[in-house]
Amino acid sequence: MGFLSEDPEEEDFLYDNTAVALTEIVCAYIQYGKTQYEELSGLKEIVWETEDLLELRQLVQQVLDNKGGERELYELWDGNPDWIEHLEQVVRILSERL
Repeated sequence: MGFLSEDPEEEDFLYDNTAVALTEIVCAYIQYGKTQYEELSGLKEIVWETEDLLELRQLVQQVLDNKGGERELYELWDGNPDWIEHLEQVVRILSERL
């Protein structure tokens, strides 16, 4: 993506949280044809390349793969099956678009 550290281990909470948030925005756009932030930011349309979706999917998959790990985002949500289910759904939505 280029706007975060090259090494996700350096700032894992920011890195993971940003990846999940971006993915949620893109998934809402895929599902509903608009973002939830149009009124706030004027973001009306998302244009992406297949590589962008693949990268987002990989980032969120990385968060899922760290279940039981020591990354801050996972430790925050540890034990919440709804959060894991949400992330798995996000990965499915992105995967269907590839």
